[in-house]
Amino acid sequence: MKLEIKLHSDSGSHDHQIELNPAEVRQSAAGRIEFVVDGASREADWVEISPGIYSILIDGRSFELHVTGRPGEPGGQASAYDVTCGSRQYQLEISDPRRRRHSGPDGIHDGLQEILAPMPGKIVKILVAENQEVVQGQGLLVIEAMKMQNELRAPRAGRVERVYVKELAGVETGFKLLRLA
Repeated sequence: MKLEIKLHSDSGSHDHQIELNPAEVRQSAAGRIEFVVDGASREADWVEISPGIYSILIDGRSFELHVTGRPGEPGGQASAYDVTCGSRQYQLEISDPRRRRHSGPDGIHDGLQEILAPMPGKIVKILVAENQEVVQGQGLLVIEAMKMQNELRAPRAGRVERVYVKELAGVETGFKLLRLA
């Protein structure tokens, strides 16, 4: 599972990507997790010592994190948290690129919109061409995942501005497929 993280602190904002192994993402209060942050593989031992307070061990260094959720905007795509580690405070926004295609009808689809792969798979058929006008619900492309073919449809009417993939190409979750204008 790939996630995008925006970290805000006194020293500024930083964007990161983190990849978690879904088999290791459990609903438990402790464990060991392997993850990749910005391309670097890491491991951590963690335990929730009380609600919202975590003890994390990374590379022999111990950290105690106090985590509280912040209310997000209705229908928002990011989960927001306030995190305190020692005397440092951070605001953390975590978003899942797979959720972007389900953004909702509140004008979010106005302007340019990148259509992203909702799952890893292979592009079987591209149903549109660049500069082609499409209507809401029209098929854009077919992606095969786990021997199932899924047709991705236009979330709104518009013009296909760019097609990023070719037929038979393999893609990962969150990979840009095409752009609607």
